Amino acid sequence: MLLDIVTSDSRLLAVGERGHVLVSDDNGANWTQKVVPTKSTLTAVFAMGEQLWAVGHDAVILHSADNGETWQTQQFLPELERPLLDVFFFNPEQGIAIGAYGVFFRTQDGGQNWEREYHPTFLHPDDQAYVEELKVEDEEFYRQEMASILPHLNRVTADGQRLIVVGESGLVAYSEDFGQSWQRVETNYYGSFFGVAKLANGHVMAAGLRGSLYVSEDDMESWRRVETKTTATFNSVIPVNDSGAILVGNNGTVGYYQNGTMRLKKQKDGENVIDAIAAGQKAIAVSAVGFKSLPLN
Repeated sequence: MLLDIVTSDSRLLAVGERGHVLVSDDNGANWTQKVVPTKSTLTAVFAMGEQLWAVGHDAVILHSADNGETWQTQQFLPELERPLLDVFFFNPEQGIAIGAYGVFFRTQDGGQNWEREYHPTFLHPDDQAYVEELKVEDEEFYRQEMASILPHLNRVTADGQRLIVVGESGLVAYSEDFGQSWQRVETNYYGSFFGVAKLANGHVMAAGLRGSLYVSEDDMESWRRVETKTTATFNSVIPVNDSGAILVGNNGTVGYYQNGTMRLKKQKDGENVIDAIAAGQKAIAVSAVGFKSLPLN
């Protein structure tokens, strides 16, 4: 099972189950497995030049300074019992890693040190008031409670200088100060979002549980639900042109969104498709059974 794929310079890099890291230098025709210092499942990878970070189960964070050739462990916290689900860097020194139950780590030194943060604004407003009272009364209990009631943070992406996070309980939130503070926005949806992307035309798409797809055309001020004609969960949104995107999901479901409408294609094997990346005239997807090649439209 492979769970994420990125482009790093001209190289493709994918990560997944049991710490697998695979690289391709010929647009996905051939793949080579790299040696990594973990057997923990890797859920996400981020590239900035030749600097790469991968995160996953056991709150593991790996780093490569040579475009994925060699890897070192920056963090491994199995006792935390929280998987990390995504990672993002603003520059080679400053980055964040997010995951289950609102787990949130930040580094200011390229990952040499990671500090945990708690962000109550990811909660529903009623719960925010509750935990703020706790913080005044009992700091330790506040941290314990936050670690249990914060929603899962499933995906983070950038919109220029703004970050967007999506997750459990209909969470969509943005930050304009490198993730120091967050503003939750209302979508009138209370299931989980697993994928988010901003299209070149400025529209923001959030997709997730049971075929849910919401689109904002006014800078996330309001959202409308798009009829997808499927109950398969969408895992990722991949922009492919100014007003279009590919959505990949469970049960082999692949959706092609263009100008507000959705067209579905289903992979014959019915296996879950987790993520994809546009590569030339095709999209290369990672799935429960390795790599897949998808048409762009």
